[in-house]
Order: sequence, then C-alpha cells, then structure tokens
Amino acid sequence: MWRRLLSARPAVRPVCRSRCFASIEDVTSRELRRGSIFLHKGIYCEVRSVMAGGQGTASSSGGYHVRFRELATRKAREIKMDDKARVSVVTCDREELPVLYRDDAAGKLVLADKSFNELEVPLAQLGDAAEHIVAGAKLAVLMYDGELVKIVPPPEVADALQKDHRKARKEELQARVTAKQQLREDTAAKPRRVGADPAAG
Repeated sequence: MWRRLLSARPAVRPVCRSRCFASIEDVTSRELRRGSIFLHKGIYCEVRSVMAGGQGTASSSGGYHVRFRELATRKAREIKMDDKARVSVVTCDREELPVLYRDDAAGKLVLADKSFNELEVPLAQLGDAAEHIVAGAKLAVLMYDGELVKIVPPPEVADALQKDHRKARKEELQARVTAKQQLREDTAAKPRRVGADPAAG
C-alpha cells in the first residue's frame, strides 16, 4: 500500500487510474451557471450565483456579477465580468471513495482508492461538513487532470447542513423582526415633550 496527497496543485500529477472524461472549455460569462466550476487566476472556483449587471438583461456595458467560492479555501468571492469575457469551465472526473480515517491534527482525511492505496485530502475542502465526516463514509472526489478540484460530502450530511443553515437563517430573521417590534413599542411608550403654548401670556 502506498500513499499520495491530493491537493489543488500537486507538485507531481498522479496518473488517473479510472477512465477519465474530464475536460476544460472556454465559454463566455453569459454561459456560466450556478454550480459551474471554472478557473479564476489559476484557482478552481464554483459559481454560487450569476446576476446581470445592467437593468433586466446584461449588456456589453452591464456585464454580470458573479458570486463564487474558491474550492480549496471555501472563501466567498465576487467579481464583475464583461458580457464577452472568456472563462475556462472545467468538467471533472468523479469517483466515490471511502474514508479510512481522519487526522485532525494534520487537517486531512485519508481515503482509499479502488486499488486500496491511501489518498490524503485536506479537511478544509469540506468546510462545515468536515466535522460530520467519520471513517466509513463515502465522499465524491472530483478531479481534473490528476488534480483535486472538489470533495462532495455524503448526501445525508449535505442535507443536514442545509437544514441547519435554513433554521439558523429563520431564527436570525425572526430575531430581527422581534427587535424592530420592540423598538417600535419602546418608541411609542416614551412620553412626548409638549412645547410651550405661544398664545399663553
């Protein structure tokens, strides 16, 4: 058994052991969609949303506002792109691999490929899902040309996190509504100052 470390930019690109269908294609910014993976300044990123920069529809002057996340660091970013800007969109090879164990001190997970070789992947790639991953779980590993692009947690973990985020968002909005109501009540309860009567002698 041998071990290799998967990173966003490895020094040596390992040979793809399974049949590979990964590809990269230059498209215009108007062709970007939520979930598209593209290269930005040499970093793999995933589109979160695309909004027209002009009124209603994008124009050569309005372009698009693209919100995305850097996959290696999970950092949220935003950029304005011209309507005709070219973007390199990546289609990845996908493989389901089991987790052998996790090494929290080193910040990594150790997976096993089909040949039972150990593959090390960074926990940081999983974001909030990392703490829910245990030995035996299966992760989807997305690769392009031997490079790690993205790690996808099991569906049950992703669903649980989505529910938690929705609950937290709902509680946050409810807290804001309650605070506004309390402010209005406090303002209404304060006695109003009565000015002097100019007609009074």
